[in-house]
Amino acid sequence: MTRADKDNLWQAGTPGGRGAAPPDHAQAHTRTVPRRWAAALLGLTLLAGSFTLLLLRSAEHERTTLLLLADTAAAVQHHRALTWQAAAPGGLTLDVQGELRECRARLRTLHARLLWTEERERTAPVPLTLPGFPPSRVREGPWSLAPVAAALGRLLEEGAEAPGRLHAARLGRLASGVRAAREDEARRVTDLAAGVSLLALVLTLLTAALLTRRSQLSRLRVEALERERIEKRGREHRDSLTGLLGRRGLARRYGELSVAGDLTVTMLDLNRLRAINDAGGHAAGDEYLRQVARALQAGAGPGGVVARWGGDEFVLLLPGPRPEAARQVAADAQAALRQEGDLPPFAHGTVTVGQGTPLGRALTLADAAMYEDKERQRQALAAAGAGAEPGPTVEDFTARLEALETPQEVVQEGLSLARRLLGFEVSARLECEGERFVARHIDGALEPQALAVLQGMVYREGVGLAGQALLRGTTVWSSDYASEPLALSPWRRCGLKSVVIVPVRSGGRVTGAVGLLNFSSWRVITPQVRRLLEAVAWRLSHAAEQQRAVEEVRHALHSGVLALGVALEARDLETAGHTERVVALSVALGKRLGLGGQRLEALRQGASLHDIGKLSIPDAVLLKPGKLTPEEWAVMQTHAERGAELAGRLRGLLPGTLDVIRSHHEKWDGSGYPDGLAGEAIPLAARVFAICDVYDALTQARPYKRAWTHGEALAELRAQSGRHFDPAVVTAFLKVVETVDLQSVSSSGALMATTPPAGS
Repeated sequence: MTRADKDNLWQAGTPGGRGAAPPDHAQAHTRTVPRRWAAALLGLTLLAGSFTLLLLRSAEHERTTLLLLADTAAAVQHHRALTWQAAAPGGLTLDVQGELRECRARLRTLHARLLWTEERERTAPVPLTLPGFPPSRVREGPWSLAPVAAALGRLLEEGAEAPGRLHAARLGRLASGVRAAREDEARRVTDLAAGVSLLALVLTLLTAALLTRRSQLSRLRVEALERERIEKRGREHRDSLTGLLGRRGLARRYGELSVAGDLTVTMLDLNRLRAINDAGGHAAGDEYLRQVARALQAGAGPGGVVARWGGDEFVLLLPGPRPEAARQVAADAQAALRQEGDLPPFAHGTVTVGQGTPLGRALTLADAAMYEDKERQRQALAAAGAGAEPGPTVEDFTARLEALETPQEVVQEGLSLARRLLGFEVSARLECEGERFVARHIDGALEPQALAVLQGMVYREGVGLAGQALLRGTTVWSSDYASEPLALSPWRRCGLKSVVIVPVRSGGRVTGAVGLLNFSSWRVITPQVRRLLEAVAWRLSHAAEQQRAVEEVRHALHSGVLALGVALEARDLETAGHTERVVALSVALGKRLGLGGQRLEALRQGASLHDIGKLSIPDAVLLKPGKLTPEEWAVMQTHAERGAELAGRLRGLLPGTLDVIRSHHEKWDGSGYPDGLAGEAIPLAARVFAICDVYDALTQARPYKRAWTHGEALAELRAQSGRHFDPAVVTAFLKVVETVDLQSVSSSGALMATTPPAGS
């Protein structure tokens, strides 16, 4: 930063590196949010909501009318049946007459309801139905109830003779037509209601977002104006943050001392303020500025003058030619302020000026000396191999965490390191015990009462801030814990002021949390703080997953061959179910080719353990997302040979199992590995498994490719017949996939018979 830049910074009023007023473009943006947009959006939201209610009312009316038409049609059919029964010889019994009377009474009731509904549709102040746009209050057309009501009236007037039966048939057809028309209309209204409801929701969200934005901008403007008022009052002579002399006060005091004789002038420029602001917020930066001011005042003594010149610059005046004393003051202040990091707290330059030297000249000379010191610091850091930028970053911190492999190391070293770098007082980890969570691995300076509370409390999902983090699976924080509605009383009594909690996941669920706590002062929980703690939580989750994977592999080795294969596919980032699918396909294809007994069982075992050799492949090669180098590919190719060696040490495996593991990457034309076998020199079980493995790999999505369709995969297998695969095995495989359901692999590895896949 040049001297002109720093003068402009001071004139803008930015003590502590913070602007006293928002920049012009921020004020302009505040003014560009017109109130009429909010009013327009609110009006559109209300209009959409009203229209939605109208549509829902219409849909309900149509539903009721459809039920009425269905009842009418059923009653007419019943009446028609009774009429035919009565017309038959001897059919007009007393029971039939009673049923006819009841049926006609029912028809009269339905007729009255039809008339009432039709009259209501015609005369309602707000349309009950929406047959078109604009809505029509006069129901005309195929959906009208009037013809149905009229036909039913004629049927009731004519009694139970044969003509009535003819009216009943026509009435049934008429009612069915009206029902069909109204069902179409009901579907249209329902679809329209769904669309309008979605529009209303979008408008509501836009309105809420706009109002929230306006509120935030107004609040920011009010806060900026208040800061400007306070800072303007304090800038006259004193710096409002540190209590030191400001620019005007320094100029006045320098004039008084310069008249008396020589002066020693030291300019100091802080190195850490930006990093501290990023890590702990401006509150932490302000506190650091106050610490610097106290350290300089303690060393300057009664005769010295300390002033804050700019955002991160301080000036020290000592009467007389005393450059060594000034350097000692700076050295003492650096010793008091030095923290973990490679860069000293500040750079400084000292000059001695004669009586009457202008302040601007004295500061320019001291500033030049200070920049020389800053350059020496930079060169020293470069020579030591350290970065020139102080303070922790997410990348640097993550790099440190990468060296920690076990969950215990991450908690004991990584979490404690985060606490120290971010300046929090306490770090803790919550661990799951059944349905509750308890605090473990507490580190830092903590009062006995607070320690007892932290160790003794039981945390449950949804209770308190920690419970919210556990329930939602997201980071939760508070810079002012006591004001939180979800704050727990024991923590309030212990004086907890600021806290940030990050959930830890393992196996797809929340298994705990890590947290940083501050009791003596409030801390702004900045995004930098959250990112660093989330890096710790991610590393802890990863270490736990690795540890869990190792345990699963260990258990699988003792539990069975198939379980081992599933664990191996998890390590190799295979798609879920790969092992079960290739085992099932291999068994089906082996049976097709006449394998049975121990030969078929050896094929099943080999398919389960086909990639066991990848246990010996380093993660850097096995899990590499990009293309392997020739050297890495050579390492990867050793997994077949190593797998056979490893499987040979397992008891209970059949000899043919090792053939599948060692030779499943051999190719019919001899271009495979590890032995370069060709043709029938490749064991049949390995030839059978190879095509099943490739088919499953093609038809499943991987991080580096999409899933091929069934037809595309079969076309590739045909193209590789005679090159990669045994032609006879390819032919048999094509027959197998025509007669089995490839999606119905059961837990036992069976395939269900089905019709051939479309397009095969």
